[in-house]
Amino acid sequence: MAITKKKNGKYQVRVYVGYDHITGKRKTKYVTCETMREARLKEAQLITDVETGELVPDWDKSKVQKHYTFDEAYEEWFDIYKRQGRTESTVEKTKYYFEHYLLKPELFGGMYLERMTRKEVQKKVNKFIPTLVTSKTILSYAKTVINWAVDNEEIECNDNPLEHVQMVQAKKMPKRDVRYYNDHQIKLFESGVREFYNNEPAFVAIYTILIRTGMRIGELLGMKWKDVDYEQSIINLHGRMSLVHGVGKYEHGLKNGDDSRTIEFDKTTFNCLKVWQQEQRLNTLSQGKPITRDDFIFNYSRDTVVSRLNAFYGWYNSSHSEMLPYLNIHGFRHTHASLLLSNGVDLKKVAERLGHKDITITANIYADVTPKARREVADKFSEIMGDNV
Repeated sequence: MAITKKKNGKYQVRVYVGYDHITGKRKTKYVTCETMREARLKEAQLITDVETGELVPDWDKSKVQKHYTFDEAYEEWFDIYKRQGRTESTVEKTKYYFEHYLLKPELFGGMYLERMTRKEVQKKVNKFIPTLVTSKTILSYAKTVINWAVDNEEIECNDNPLEHVQMVQAKKMPKRDVRYYNDHQIKLFESGVREFYNNEPAFVAIYTILIRTGMRIGELLGMKWKDVDYEQSIINLHGRMSLVHGVGKYEHGLKNGDDSRTIEFDKTTFNCLKVWQQEQRLNTLSQGKPITRDDFIFNYSRDTVVSRLNAFYGWYNSSHSEMLPYLNIHGFRHTHASLLLSNGVDLKKVAERLGHKDITITANIYADVTPKARREVADKFSEIMGDNV
């Protein structure tokens, strides 16, 4: 406790009020007064306030909890979330979930978190979950926001009602005819693609690369000519084309977090790329804008690749005696992996080629790889038992 006269002629009162329990540093209250008499009176008052408990250090004060709405909690949580190094496409997808579902009155928009009862939340969840295939994923974001508010003691409750709701059955994904092609079907598909796109080498190259490398559609559309090494027959992937606000945007790095991945390609892929590069070179030269190594190999959107694939199926199944079941774009990646695995290629090598961070991801996806592989398992067991086959 002390009173000192400052250079400006005023008097500063300094009174010790305690120690910070976390840092251990001594804390002092300062007050400036005009006269010595006023300073002495203020000093006496502060000492009394400390002794009677009227003057409580900030760190000893109870935290004032807010009556938070779900929307307010989301705004604060999302401000941190978007600055944690996630890709722009991931951040935009998360924002979409909130703006189109979670912040709507039908779910949690405008609700005070401390007033959310399990019964009320359960009713909302029961109505929402069956409406979407991704409903449970969307609700997991809501749970994260509420946990964040509870952990930061921002609301007057110590529990998250979403931790206790019973999850009803979500909307099921429509069952596809096939998840991937067998070796006979994929040969029919390749033959049909060369026939249908006889004068469009770009699309021959697109579907050939998807089939024969197993790369993702975003990786394919993010390829640049400098990524192709013809001498070693390899493609060095460094980025991908992601959807941001429904528009393709190039992002450095790959989906699994790796900076790059190298994929070896075969002679058929080599020839398709060469033919398309020559076609593109002639087209751009005629326009006075020759292609460079930094140009994208395929300047098409995902929608275009998908719509042209649908057009192919319509043509093929109306003009051939043997029908090809519809397979979506990602199905070519599944086809590539399943054919490799069912023909004895090591699981670890397939995982590396697909760009799976963990081999268990590949194992889980292709646990039932193909009928051919399942037959081999049964036959192997019979062989072990010494049966006469």
